[in-house]
Amino acid sequence: MNPKSLPYDTTFTPVPDPLLGDVLKSIDSLAELKCILRALWHIQRKKGALRCVTLGELSADPVLQDELDLGEIADAMNSVAAGSVFAKARVRTADGEIEIVHVLNQQSQRLALQRFLRGKALLPDREESLQTVPAGVTKRPGIFDLYEQEIGMITPLVADELKAAEAEFSKEWIETAVREAALSGRRSWPYVRAILRRWNREGKSDGKFGRDSGTVDTRRFVEEYIRVRGRPPGA
Repeated sequence: MNPKSLPYDTTFTPVPDPLLGDVLKSIDSLAELKCILRALWHIQRKKGALRCVTLGELSADPVLQDELDLGEIADAMNSVAAGSVFAKARVRTADGEIEIVHVLNQQSQRLALQRFLRGKALLPDREESLQTVPAGVTKRPGIFDLYEQEIGMITPLVADELKAAEAEFSKEWIETAVREAALSGRRSWPYVRAILRRWNREGKSDGKFGRDSGTVDTRRFVEEYIRVRGRPPGA
């Protein structure tokens, strides 16, 4: 192993806790572990409600290319999908090719994949893994599921923040704030928290920002975001 220290500007990739526990104990292949970690790296750098990694992306990954060929990567991802780390589906692309996509095997991401594929050519590999809600049944997501769908993966720190917010604000306020942040393109917990704090301070009417205004005061929210984070949104 290279003894050099980590760079000053090192970034971090969240890892689901089960992967560091029971799932880790069940992994007996170095190829599988490498593919899991690189798949997580790719997924965490995607934006939007649906964050997936394709087999094509993994096969072109420079870290995996040095160690594994396409067949070995495909076999490893098939194994970890069967082991419930990822859910996968086969889709037909615009040029008629078949692409395999993987998402984290959690309800919010399976539903996001389901929504993305609705109306498109879908050749399910494990169709049952995508059927999380019976047809015709509408299930209202919990705060945690909604956050993962609209904002991103929940880290332990964000989980604690969400629990504290549930004790302070109504579920409806939190849901609305999460959706407002996603619609504004500012997908982060500090921005959601800034929305909630302003509503708490100035009042909230009919789901809109401000006490009496019928429009969103973007400048005020950016100022609140900068106050909390110390930098503008997206910087």
